[in-house]
Amino acid sequence: MTIFDRYIRAQLAKGFLIVFIILVSVFSFLDFVEELDDTTLGNYDVVDAVVFVVLTVPERALWLIPICALLGCLVGLSLLDNGNELTAMRAAGVSGRRIVWSVVSSTGLLLVIVALVAQFVIPKLGERAWRDRALAIAGDIVLRKESGTNFWFRDGRRFISIRDMAYGRIPTGIEIYEFDDDASLRVFTEAREAKRDASGVWILQDVTRKRSRGMKLELERLPTLAWDGFLSPKQGAVIELDAESLAPTDLYYYARDLRERGQNANRYELAFWRKLNIPIATLAMVLIALPFAFAPYERGGIGKRVLSGGAIGVVFYLTDQVIAQIGLLTTFNPALTALGPACILLLIGLAALRTVR
Repeated sequence: MTIFDRYIRAQLAKGFLIVFIILVSVFSFLDFVEELDDTTLGNYDVVDAVVFVVLTVPERALWLIPICALLGCLVGLSLLDNGNELTAMRAAGVSGRRIVWSVVSSTGLLLVIVALVAQFVIPKLGERAWRDRALAIAGDIVLRKESGTNFWFRDGRRFISIRDMAYGRIPTGIEIYEFDDDASLRVFTEAREAKRDASGVWILQDVTRKRSRGMKLELERLPTLAWDGFLSPKQGAVIELDAESLAPTDLYYYARDLRERGQNANRYELAFWRKLNIPIATLAMVLIALPFAFAPYERGGIGKRVLSGGAIGVVFYLTDQVIAQIGLLTTFNPALTALGPACILLLIGLAALRTVR
């Protein structure tokens, strides 16, 4: 990497961070205000709301990356142009396409960071944020061990232990203890995992049941066991993570698992493709920003460029949200629904680059 590339990268990073901090702060504040409506539920209070908003900052920021890349690119290159540095670079023999390549390579580094955060950071923080929130709102219906994914539920004289959650949605390592009125253990049930069927009934897999009958202990092994009352809706809400907070790999495998069981996986497929769409949308936004940055504005015209780029970003963001909702309500292919707008914008950006020399 040359000194020229490092300098361009530094200016782009400066513009990106300015926009990133502003947008994430604004959206985080709006989410905090929305969370205040739930501070009357269960044990959920203002401190819990603050912690939740802080822990979900990476998740929130992920969806803002394309717009931040657009505006950050405009700010960074406009500052260079406003100081006549782009003119000096061109006078020194640096072509516009060479500057474009430096910007695109810098975007590639950003996308690598985004991919790592989406896969490893957001799921960990999101799991803690959403489960702590659900636990606080649920109040006393949940007994929790110290481990973040090991939960105990109580339903009358029945206690349920769930050791972990596969893909953030499937309970695994299940133990169920049922007691008599005299507090003696009557039935112990152990299952590898539990999944919902198409009608919403829980199906326990690889079940072992031990039943106490006086001095005798009966052992029963079942491949599956339908248990409609395995978890109540409130208990299920505590352990099942929101689709948007799952890692892309978890979304892919969970959607595949649903399809294999003949269930509708469109919601999770759409969430998966929307996360894969972020790098495409980010690159498209940067390519759209470049012609604006090289356009012959008057000095001091940074605000015009940012405003023009911001309008494109807002239109794209709203279009993407509307199409995503339409995709959930229809039978459109989730990949086409999620990737369509960004791919169209990417083609427009590539065509617009022809004006840069």
